[in-house]
Amino acid sequence: MQDIKSDVLIIGAGPAGLTAAQYAARAGKKVIVLEGRASSRLSAGYAIENYPGFPSIDSRDLLARFRDQAARFGAEFVKGDTLSMSLDADPKIVTTSEAMIEARAVILATGKPFPRERMIPGEERLIGLGVSYCAVCDGPLYRGREVAAYGPSAEAAEEVLALQQMGCRVRWVTGALKGKELPSEHVARVERQGIPVHRGAELKEIIGKDRVEKVVLKTDSGEELLDVTGVFLFREVPTGPLFSQAGLKLDHRQCLAVDRHQRTNLEGVFAAGDVTCGALQVVSAAGEGCIAALQAIAYLRKTEPAR
Repeated sequence: MQDIKSDVLIIGAGPAGLTAAQYAARAGKKVIVLEGRASSRLSAGYAIENYPGFPSIDSRDLLARFRDQAARFGAEFVKGDTLSMSLDADPKIVTTSEAMIEARAVILATGKPFPRERMIPGEERLIGLGVSYCAVCDGPLYRGREVAAYGPSAEAAEEVLALQQMGCRVRWVTGALKGKELPSEHVARVERQGIPVHRGAELKEIIGKDRVEKVVLKTDSGEELLDVTGVFLFREVPTGPLFSQAGLKLDHRQCLAVDRHQRTNLEGVFAAGDVTCGALQVVSAAGEGCIAALQAIAYLRKTEPAR
């Protein structure tokens, strides 16, 4: 696992995160931008006609300009989804499946919060108690035990194979398959290893009192119950539970609560953009990213160790 140190860690690479990266890097700080699996809304490609200075610009072009400018000032980019955060100490530590990132200040710019209604019943309650989003991190804990892996992607197929290599007795629940999402060769590769594949089955519920005990599958022929000790979910990681576990204050919409200086309730942790559920506009996200970066720089200056 990589060990990365930074002055400012920015989680999210949309307009808020990239603007924050520009300002912090231009101020001479070592800036890491963590790019997760969930891409910015701007990457969808649509015409933006209300961003100051541009009568009309393609959203992807604007996003690329944000990124290029941040990189030009020295911001570095790391790929990975956040799996855990320790934000109430110095340094603050954020882990992904491939890296542990230390930072003196953190700016959260993850975009619109993952909605609770998209979570599988039982998922939020059992995170860390059998529910995992990382095969490399948690797979060895389930060696010799029955686990389910869920996700309709080529990445999920690779993770299923990795779990088997770690000694897990794994079953792959593919979810609702669409031809473009999962080529048949990925399913065939998994099946050749003798791994049971529940094609087209949906994960309806995760059951367990203190730990994962069972999962309920929805199939074309009805419901099916599987006895498992762990569930690996390979899709976007829901931010709300991660934030609350890290001690961050959320509102009823799972949005991060900030003051007018983009400060959260934790010292040295700031938030900007759609994750705060503000105006939800590109220009406001960029403005909040600027404020968050300036506040992070001031925080670093105030907490700089005496020489």
